[in-house]
Amino acid sequence: MFKNKLFAGIASSCLLAGMLLSGCGEKIPEISDADINSLVADNEILNVTINHGDIQKLSGSEYGSQYTAFEKVTVSYKPDDLSGMLPQKVTKEMTFCYDGGNGAWDYIGEALTSCEADSTKLPGTSWVCTSLSEEDIYALFGDEVPSGDTGSLYFRFMKKMGLFAFNLTNENNTPSERYFGTVGTALKAVWTGASGNIEKNINIYEGSVTNAGDLYLVLETEHGSAKINLKTDAVQVTELEYDEAVGKEVDRSKVYMDSLPVFTVTTTSIENGEWKQSCGLKEGNLSPELSWEPVEGAAKYAVIMLDTTTTNWLSWYVITDKTHLDEGEYKDQSVYVGPYPAETHTYELYVVALKDDPQDLSFRIDDTGGDIHQKLDFLNTAADGSTGNVIAYGNITAPYTSPELYYGYR
Repeated sequence: MFKNKLFAGIASSCLLAGMLLSGCGEKIPEISDADINSLVADNEILNVTINHGDIQKLSGSEYGSQYTAFEKVTVSYKPDDLSGMLPQKVTKEMTFCYDGGNGAWDYIGEALTSCEADSTKLPGTSWVCTSLSEEDIYALFGDEVPSGDTGSLYFRFMKKMGLFAFNLTNENNTPSERYFGTVGTALKAVWTGASGNIEKNINIYEGSVTNAGDLYLVLETEHGSAKINLKTDAVQVTELEYDEAVGKEVDRSKVYMDSLPVFTVTTTSIENGEWKQSCGLKEGNLSPELSWEPVEGAAKYAVIMLDTTTTNWLSWYVITDKTHLDEGEYKDQSVYVGPYPAETHTYELYVVALKDDPQDLSFRIDDTGGDIHQKLDFLNTAADGSTGNVIAYGNITAPYTSPELYYGYR
């Protein structure tokens, strides 16, 4: 009737320290973290919370007449993920019943209470799928793809895509697989077949993730739907590889960011995982300290700081030939306006290695504007008009929380 019987072999319960003393003097032992961990084996445990105060006496036969008490334990853990692409955090409530006859806690079952999947690394990424069956191809393209045609499906997630909303009541959920729905998640897709290329907008309305890191997506068009496993059925490619494969004209003035070398930038201006308060506009307006190793071929570096919680609000833009900037080196609000967000916002800082000074251009500080990709495209043209000026970049991302709600101060 019940699942695994655990913790057997406990000696007489009257000799053990316990949390609950029943009317007949029975002492009930606590459930140990080690026992709970054994039930979520093969997963990286984030934390286990055991609410001993929730041990309650049983007097009826709700779970079985042999049980004298029960407890509900909240467990959060991080399953294996898609090579770092889709980190997950799962929280569930586990029910245990205490068998007073043999001094053992029995695991009765569990209920999913929350699931979080960090899909922030998917927007803007490009993929190729070569394992679609002829049935799947027809489901997505209908007669647009001739029968027997061979090729590959290239697709790109839009830079703005809907979040995964997990349905905790989905009847298909299992302890190792969780289903989600999504609104506004679309793919730009191209079938590159022997008979030519066919472009198609594909929508995603549902899917699931597993402990093993599988990410299942249900692709839909006006013709039908096909289910793929992003982990096993597709391979990520660069934006440049995607454009070349689908026959797009490659603009050499454009920066393909995912093809650039990445270097390490360090800072002492982050404390407890957040940008220092002193970096804020009303807390000193001190630009962050930054250090990085010289990049071969770089004569200049652009420093760009964006509030990506908003529409890419620009806090800092400066061109320098240094590889170290002191904290507070820039206070002039013509180049640095420190954060002053409502509540907590995420600020992404980029150091961009340039062959030379960019063309005579300026970005508007303390104002909204294009994202980092658009800014790099501008920087990619040097002062002499040549392209290919951007050669590498480094990035630091952290939140900033204003000590007071200064939003609207300016």
